[in-house]
Amino acid sequence: MELLLALVSIISSVVLVFLLVALGWFLVWKIFLSHFRFVRELLGGGTVDSGGSQVAAGEKSTRTLTRLKKLRRE
Repeated sequence: MELLLALVSIISSVVLVFLLVALGWFLVWKIFLSHFRFVRELLGGGTVDSGGSQVAAGEKSTRTLTRLKKLRRE
C-alpha cells in the first residue's frame, strides 16, 4: 500500500510540473513571444490573426529593436 501511495505521489508530482511548465510557456507565448515574427517563423506560425496584424506586429518589433539600439548607444 505504501509503495502504491509513493508511486501515485511521484506520478502526480511529475504531471503537476509538466502542467505548470506548459501553462508558463503558454502565458509567455501569449504575452511576449507571439509578437516577434522571428519566433513565429521558428515555430512554423506565419500569421498572428490576419495579414494586417502580422504587418503591425512586424512593425512593432522593428520599432522595439530601433529603441533598443538607441538605448545601447546612450
